[in-house]
Amino acid sequence: MTDFQPILLFPVRDAFARKQFLLAALIMLAAMIIPIIPTLILLGYGARIMRQIIDEDKEPTMLEWQGIEWGQLLTEGARLFAAQLVYMLPVLLLLGCGFVFFMSSPFLLTLANPRDPNSISPFGFVTFEIGMGVFLLAMLLGLPLGVIAGAAQSHVVAQQSFEAALRVREWWPIFRAGLGYFIGAYLFTMVAGFVFSLAMQIAMITVVLICIIPFLMFGYTAYLMLVLNALFAKAYAIGRKAVPQVEHAPA
Repeated sequence: MTDFQPILLFPVRDAFARKQFLLAALIMLAAMIIPIIPTLILLGYGARIMRQIIDEDKEPTMLEWQGIEWGQLLTEGARLFAAQLVYMLPVLLLLGCGFVFFMSSPFLLTLANPRDPNSISPFGFVTFEIGMGVFLLAMLLGLPLGVIAGAAQSHVVAQQSFEAALRVREWWPIFRAGLGYFIGAYLFTMVAGFVFSLAMQIAMITVVLICIIPFLMFGYTAYLMLVLNALFAKAYAIGRKAVPQVEHAPA
């Protein structure tokens, strides 16, 4: 049985790790001013940590930010982001459609008898129900696609190529061999999100803690991004060991 505790704690394991994690959270905070780019940099930083697990077969450790070429981090982060976008695109499209139905339902409610200002059109209720159904479908579809995207992203890191995400035949045996670990990694994000939402509700009803909610949000986002990618990398490494005939060298 694989022990995932070192991965869950590695961003805050010691004083050095906590210092680097604080910088990661500040970079995430910078996304409020400069959209996308800070997130891609943090993704690239996470890719470096993933390679510790995949290529070096060791537990993840926080890397010192000083001395890292940020342009390279941006490139690596863009590869991970693009791979995730490809596999999560159906979910994003469904969410967009659901949003359109929701936004149009109040307007359609008024399209009834123009002579009766109190009349309500049934089309508004229909579009609202459709929107709810589309959102539910997107949530259900997001579960398997999120797990699959994690395997594809790990293969991108291993091969250091975006095209590796599209070579499904290469990473699918690895994904299948480590399926339970990939699912466990994704379930962790759901549990972490639930716990964090409870913490936010508690913080919002207190005068003192409500002031630190923005900082907690960015710290949580940075932590979840780093840990989730590390968990996926661990699942990928376990699956790859079970499929020794897979080519390990970057393309």
